[in-house]
Amino acid sequence: MESIGEKLRQAREAKKLTYKDVSVETNLAPTFIEALEKEDFEKFPSETYILGFLRNYAEFLKLDPEEMIQLYKGYKIGESATPLEELTRPTTSPVILKLRNYYDSYKNYLFFAGIALISLLVIWGIWKVFSTDVVIDQSDSVNKIKKEYEENKNVSIKNIKSLQLLNDKGFALIYAGEAVQFLVDNKEVVFFLKSVSGDKIVISFLNEDKDIELPLEKPVTVVAKDSPREILLTLKGLTESRAKVMIELGNQIAKEAPAEQQLGSDVKPVDGDNTQVIAQSNKSLKIVLEVKFVQKSFIEVYLDGNRKQRGFMPAGTFQRWEANENIQLKIGNAGGIKATINGKEYVFGREGQVANKTITWKKDVTNPNLYHIDVKDW
Repeated sequence: MESIGEKLRQAREAKKLTYKDVSVETNLAPTFIEALEKEDFEKFPSETYILGFLRNYAEFLKLDPEEMIQLYKGYKIGESATPLEELTRPTTSPVILKLRNYYDSYKNYLFFAGIALISLLVIWGIWKVFSTDVVIDQSDSVNKIKKEYEENKNVSIKNIKSLQLLNDKGFALIYAGEAVQFLVDNKEVVFFLKSVSGDKIVISFLNEDKDIELPLEKPVTVVAKDSPREILLTLKGLTESRAKVMIELGNQIAKEAPAEQQLGSDVKPVDGDNTQVIAQSNKSLKIVLEVKFVQKSFIEVYLDGNRKQRGFMPAGTFQRWEANENIQLKIGNAGGIKATINGKEYVFGREGQVANKTITWKKDVTNPNLYHIDVKDW
């Protein structure tokens, strides 16, 4: 069976292409192309890069990328196969044998000792529950919320239900006159069921002036005050006085900074575009990169030459980075992110593609005071 490297090399040579020709067409560094053909996988920073480069190279050569990836996985399995001496080595060490013999001799004593220990732990747990230093009542927090509603909205709340969201999702079964309290990334959020009528309900969030209508089975996205994430509310069912509401946490809410704060002092955006500015020098400029991860993706970030972030980021994560001179990115899944640079959307690649980008300010050749954002491969 042909190896990975042989298949790649034969396909490239059949097209009469050099490493340099492939590099120009694919933006893959010649050293990485050669490493793939020689199966020198140690030259890659991580397996994410290997799989990304292998997929891109195979697609360029008109080879089946899935077949090449399976060949690579087979190669890794063969490489990590257990040597013969490992398989024939005795599986039980002398220390384990001695401990086993000790257990066989004293297992009855150990059994009764375990029962005694469990009994002590149960007694200690009961004492902790009923001891006076355990605070179970959270009436102070509840009374505070009721007081805020009475003062701010002139509303008297009958009851407040605390809801714990599992995997950013939960259901609240509430009556008119009741409130629901839950956490959004350690921030307390409370809303009050104001009324139930027909096929809709009206709710009111604490510290919000505007009431919100929830029609039956129609999701409504809410941006509550001080909440770090969007809140998706869906009315799933209702009676004359009671409603069942599904609560889901959505995207992170980006905190917009003024243009002068994003770019620096003495900087004027051109036509409101923060990626083109008039400035006396590039020393007063800033680069603001905001990234929302819509899929799990590996990312490595350098700010002005200093590494700031490296690792896998889960879907739903939001990150913001700021630099003065340049930002360098290594992305394992370029299509798995949505990015903005100084407020303008940028696409770094498609899903599964590896991207290496440098973001800098570039001076205009015709106007020494005009700068614009430049995004290029590195």
